[in-house]
Amino acid sequence: MSIPGISHAISSEVTQSLEALQFDLSDWDKNPRIGGLLSQTVLVGGKRLRPLLTLLMGDLFGCSHDEIKSLAQVVELVHAATLAHDDVVDDANVRRGEPSINAVSTNKKAVLAGDYLLAHSLAEVAKYGSPALVSCLSEIISDLAEGEWIQIENAEKPNLSRADVDLVALKKTGSVLRWCSEAPTLHLGLEKEITEKAREFGECLGIAFQMTDDILDFKRRDGAEFADLKNKVINSVIFEALTLKNDLTELDTAAIDELELDPKYIDIALEVVGKRVGERLDRCRQLALEFSQRPIDESKQAARQNAFMSVSCIIEYLANRI
Repeated sequence: MSIPGISHAISSEVTQSLEALQFDLSDWDKNPRIGGLLSQTVLVGGKRLRPLLTLLMGDLFGCSHDEIKSLAQVVELVHAATLAHDDVVDDANVRRGEPSINAVSTNKKAVLAGDYLLAHSLAEVAKYGSPALVSCLSEIISDLAEGEWIQIENAEKPNLSRADVDLVALKKTGSVLRWCSEAPTLHLGLEKEITEKAREFGECLGIAFQMTDDILDFKRRDGAEFADLKNKVINSVIFEALTLKNDLTELDTAAIDELELDPKYIDIALEVVGKRVGERLDRCRQLALEFSQRPIDESKQAARQNAFMSVSCIIEYLANRI
């Protein structure tokens, strides 16, 4: 787990459980050829935020790490599967500074490896014997595909709205973090109201995460800046800047072809999106506090308190990221 400024806030118990998760599939007895390809590409590196958050939310709701370790592992495998597909869709040749999965192999093998990983993930969750968990993961996989589809459609939409842009963030990022917070409640069979709030927490956190990425696309100076602008992907900042410039509430996406944004519109757009990030993170703080105050067995109080502090640090990390 490599999130700057967060490691110190993670308990040794959570760290040990996270490090025990298996993401090297090179010796996978199911299919070592596919596992080897995945292990040298989309499963290499990454912050491991998703399995970390799953373990932390488990602690918040009073669920042991042993009970949900497969749920924590699966969410990273699903994420890796989408990366394999994305590299093909985007015709990429580099991933995290290394050759992408389709560059190492072929587009066909990259797609098949991603499909295989999704099937394996569903099979792992099915072992829990919970239709609700299987349904939840299926919904997330569907959302991820739909989010990519909508993003492609958005690029050609004549009347693109803020809701269209937000929907992509919800489907592509919010859905995965939704699993991290919802899955432990489904496993424990908690009441519907708590599960719905857990869904809301994950979605709010995911959308905020995506919006901070959109902001960093303009603020970073590491060679990867302005990626969406170059690829003509209308993220939340670009949408706000273009609508401000043209005094619109909806956008004709053809405008991006002649895109030369005045810095003053970018600055205002960054403020607007930053405020929207703050509103979502405020809701995350409120929900996390509510989760931490639910009745729980005394023996699980210490783990929950540690988890609450860690989740709070993740929220603050996102707030300070921009």
